[in-house]
Amino acid sequence: MSRADRTRAGAAMQAPEDRTSAKERRAIFLSYRRSDSAPWTGRLAADLRRYFGKERVYLDIDSNLPARDYVGELERALLASRAAIAVLGPDWLSSSNDQGQRRLDEPADLVRVELETALRHGKAVIPVLVGGAVMPPGPELPPSLQTLSRLQAVRLADADWPYDFGRLLETLEGHGVLPASAADAASPGEPTLLTTRRYERRLQASRRRAFDALTGAVELLRYPIIEVAPEAAMVTFHARRGGAVSAAVVDADPGHSTVVLKLPSVKTGAVAGASVALAFATGGFSLAAVPALLAWQRRFAVGFFDNVEGVLEGRGVGEDSSLLPGVHAWRNRRREV
Repeated sequence: MSRADRTRAGAAMQAPEDRTSAKERRAIFLSYRRSDSAPWTGRLAADLRRYFGKERVYLDIDSNLPARDYVGELERALLASRAAIAVLGPDWLSSSNDQGQRRLDEPADLVRVELETALRHGKAVIPVLVGGAVMPPGPELPPSLQTLSRLQAVRLADADWPYDFGRLLETLEGHGVLPASAADAASPGEPTLLTTRRYERRLQASRRRAFDALTGAVELLRYPIIEVAPEAAMVTFHARRGGAVSAAVVDADPGHSTVVLKLPSVKTGAVAGASVALAFATGGFSLAAVPALLAWQRRFAVGFFDNVEGVLEGRGVGEDSSLLPGVHAWRNRRREV
């Protein structure tokens, strides 16, 4: 066999996903059980499509072509996707057929086949919990799906949907799933320099009370507000340095809440060893100043959380931690004069 023949034969033996053209590749495959989570999955699909584009998010009810084998369409779409989201509702594990048998125990069950295919082909599988569902215990799953119980899940709660959806986007980005424009611009395997750095602090307060303290601190510190979303308990504002900052409050255990702060940052691993200092787009920092940027972000986060606690306890705000050390005191002295 000639070298050209061997090359053609090797190409013919490639997996279906390797032969899929870049134009046909999807980003996300949604696996769900209609009787269990159809409303949540519809909402999730709409949000994902606004972010990634309709053609890059597969949903069986409107993505399959007519007059095609249904199961074959599912498999092709799954193999052409980079990540599979398994939407798990409260009845996902116990859903039964007309004979009272658990659907998941049927080898031909479509949901089971989808997830088995995704796991077998090494796809990133992300369990998403809706409707108060919890992760299924491994022993209650078929042997071929027991890996699912060990995967990190993302919760999508109705009350915290915008915040939880943001966490899902971060998880997808970690698996290389980017918005269409960013995916088209990035070269294969090329690391992006930009990321989001996250800081958290747990407060002894209800979600509503903590959100009032959060917005009060932002207003007292006179940070320009970009957007306030009370239903998501989230506020986006400009700090003095470092670009737009988002802060949200999520429920913790009873009587407590968690304030989550997200700041634009850089991936230190992507720039380690760089010999040329490039501009950091969001705040005018150079990559040579990455350690200083990270130190400022930690200082800002700690100071901001302290100020939120100060408002929560009726003490008001203290030093503006977005300013360089000493600048806050200098400003106060000028005001006194």
